[in-house]
Amino acid sequence: MATEPAGPLRAWRRWRLPGRGGDGADSERGIRRAAGSAFLIRIANAGLAYVSQILMARWMGTFEYGVYVYVWTWVLLVGTVADLGFAVTAQRFIPRYTQEGDLDRVRGFILASRWVPGFFVTLLAVVAAVSIWLLDGRIDAYLVFPLYLACLALPPYGLTGAQDGVARAFGWINLALVPPFILRPLLLLAIMLGLFAAGLPLDATAAMWAAVAATWLTSIGQIAILDRRVGARLESGPRRYAHRLWVVSALPILFANIFQFMLSYVGVILLQAYRSPTDVAIFYAATKVTAIVSMVYFAVSASATHRFAAFEAAGDRPGLAAFYAGSIRWMFWPTVLVGTVILAFGKPLLWLFGAEFMAGYWLMWVLVAGLALRAAIGPGEQFLNMMGRQRLCAAIYAAAFAFNLALCLALVPGWGAMGAAVAATASIALESLLIFLAIRQNFAIRAFIGLAGATRG
Repeated sequence: MATEPAGPLRAWRRWRLPGRGGDGADSERGIRRAAGSAFLIRIANAGLAYVSQILMARWMGTFEYGVYVYVWTWVLLVGTVADLGFAVTAQRFIPRYTQEGDLDRVRGFILASRWVPGFFVTLLAVVAAVSIWLLDGRIDAYLVFPLYLACLALPPYGLTGAQDGVARAFGWINLALVPPFILRPLLLLAIMLGLFAAGLPLDATAAMWAAVAATWLTSIGQIAILDRRVGARLESGPRRYAHRLWVVSALPILFANIFQFMLSYVGVILLQAYRSPTDVAIFYAATKVTAIVSMVYFAVSASATHRFAAFEAAGDRPGLAAFYAGSIRWMFWPTVLVGTVILAFGKPLLWLFGAEFMAGYWLMWVLVAGLALRAAIGPGEQFLNMMGRQRLCAAIYAAAFAFNLALCLALVPGWGAMGAAVAATASIALESLLIFLAIRQNFAIRAFIGLAGATRG
């Protein structure tokens, strides 16, 4: 009769693995609770961002606020790749090593998830700063110093992204999401409010100083809390590394993230090239309103990803298939519900942007249909990444991006914003089909609402 492992591994298994009792973190009750927390955090973030943008725009004025938004957008763009894919990779390897009892590699991965992306993003920040210096005179003078400050924000921004994945791998969804989505914007707003109350000038430079301070404080605080929690969960001991395996596994995820990002913006870019700014504004407003629906996908994915790796490490394929089926249910039906509510109030929500934006109402129907279709196959991207098929996942996103680009080139010149919306939903349909086929072929799981969990003999 097999005996229960002793020490920290036993405590981990009781807390982490399916069917072991405890708090039921890996049951459907657990995924509902974690997904609900993630969804509420994103909703709170959206509300906080909306209020913050209004206040900062009023305090700074249109011009200075526009400079700040432009500069901070560069931080967001670079931040998309700053973690080098380690945020997702953490959710694959930490549960696997823990299941195997290889706690030395768990400790090694946690440290590597900081210094590998940290070295990369610091080098990137130095290169960016040198580029700004070399381009001095070609860049508008009012942008130069705020751009230098943006370089200071890049290292902690990248580290926060990487530690997000480590926290999720331990099931600490609040520690993963609250720092970047709640704490950082709150700190930024508090610093700006302090400057405003002190009567100091509020311009783009002041806002960037506030953003740099908020980003560093958030990153340091998150790492400190994470270290304390990990120390309570794992005994101190030696570290072992598998740098080549971790980097090779992370790079396809990095490329997939890049293709995902490009998918999100290709419609806007081509609308700007072929149509009027009005079309761009209407399409952008429609996508921002329907983005609330996509928060369900984010919430369930954030709470389910590391659990796929735990099932795989335990060798429990029937449990894996059943858990995947549950994740689809908790992604699809709430997506339909939220999408229905958004469409029911679509016209008033668009009217808040201005009466002319109500022309984007039918775009919302097309965009919501695509989000519902993506939800119907569940967190397939995360599933493939956790199962070691990250290259296949990156290839699927590359194909979806190429398809979206081709459709936008064909439809946007004649159909405008509706062409961009149709192209976005059609590319989601192709992406979903390819993920469905990949999961069925490689894992004998039919990843679709009502079908998931059924396996071949």
